[in-house]
Amino acid sequence: MGAGDEPELVVYHRHLAQLLACGDEEAFEALMVQARHVITRSYETSLYDHQQTFRLLWHHLDQVGHLHRVNQAAPGRLASGRVSSEETTELELFLTLYARIGAADTAG
Repeated sequence: MGAGDEPELVVYHRHLAQLLACGDEEAFEALMVQARHVITRSYETSLYDHQQTFRLLWHHLDQVGHLHRVNQAAPGRLASGRVSSEETTELELFLTLYARIGAADTAG
């Protein structure tokens, strides 16, 4: 990446390289970081960058079945009462996203 590269591309390529070098749990955490950036409007570069990175991560994790596994396990984890408030918030956010994106994928 040269000094003249667009900030969005620099961040996108950084996330792509990280995705290829990490496991599914790390990619999932990166996905949730991107979701929080979008929801809280706290952007490193731009909304577009975070949306694209989110899409990249979501597609990868969906293809390897990780999103389905998290979706199946999340209700039990929440019901167990043995999760921190931070993890509860993250799981609830994920379940909301999974329901909305899954519904959109089914409809589209």
